[in-house]
Amino acid sequence: MTIEQAISERAAAAPITDEFRLRTFVDKLAEAGDLSIETGAVQLGDVAGRMEAEPRASLFTNIGGTGEELVGNVIGSRARLALALGTTPDGALAELTARLARPGELVEYASADAPVHQVIQTGDDIDLTAFPVHLQHEFDGAPYISAAYDVSRKANAEHFNLGCRRLMLRGKRTTGVDLNAPSDLRVRYLAAVEAGERLPVAFVVGSHPLDYLGATMQGQDDELRLLSSLRGAPLPVVKCVTQDLLVPADCEIVLEGYLDPAGYVEREGPYGEYMGFYGETKLNPLFHVTAITRRSDALFQTVTISGKKLARTDTAQLASLATEIKLWDVLSRAVKQPVAVYDVPS
Repeated sequence: MTIEQAISERAAAAPITDEFRLRTFVDKLAEAGDLSIETGAVQLGDVAGRMEAEPRASLFTNIGGTGEELVGNVIGSRARLALALGTTPDGALAELTARLARPGELVEYASADAPVHQVIQTGDDIDLTAFPVHLQHEFDGAPYISAAYDVSRKANAEHFNLGCRRLMLRGKRTTGVDLNAPSDLRVRYLAAVEAGERLPVAFVVGSHPLDYLGATMQGQDDELRLLSSLRGAPLPVVKCVTQDLLVPADCEIVLEGYLDPAGYVEREGPYGEYMGFYGETKLNPLFHVTAITRRSDALFQTVTISGKKLARTDTAQLASLATEIKLWDVLSRAVKQPVAVYDVPS
């Protein structure tokens, strides 16, 4: 039996569970008393202010009176990240270090068995404006999809690259995407522009906190396997409908598409940056959506980037823990017995 046959048989024998689904984690936050639930109608323009005033994660079940659901600030505290790891805030670093030492594993599923393919929209059915995308900071250039991490192929096409991105809403099937900072995706995109080619990419919106943590890190050759290591379990993946990419099969929403080969030609921003100030408008590429796939009861997610209380944002908490992992690795090689590392989120 080949490896591929063994994987196929394993997938057929092991249906995908909701253990690492975003909605499952949100339910855990509710049980822990760390979730504010707004059941009344809340306008999109009020979402950011409500979340900034609320130290807990926030779930809005009736955005704009339409019944749309939106959850935010899910990762905005050390305690929430620790809950995702099944440990205490003080034990988070040790638990992560142990998980990263184990190799990850991918199990590919057929489209019919993937929860994220319960609803598939292509062509004229694609409409990003149907999602509850809100203005995050007063002077942002547009509403942003902030809880997106990208999946693309590396130069070695057998391996996948991940990274966290912001998507500026420009229409039903188009967004801006910030690719100015150094990253693997930027390198691959510049090569595609030089060749006059589209770069396939998929953006995952709504996922388990550990998946977002993995998207902020670099480590294994295949960064999808990094998500498996962090979860401490095989990662179920499914092939995209319109692009030759694999994505987590148990996430909430996937935006499939490509980066425009025209390059850095469209204005993007300004935006409230993670360090607490507005970034200026700059030139960036366009992302064109070729398909939206999602769960039938998909939970749309937003992450907090900036604000008056930086230590309570998703971005600060993710960056803090990721930095601690890097520092611990350096200290472990330079110092025989490091005791502890703490990176102040703010």
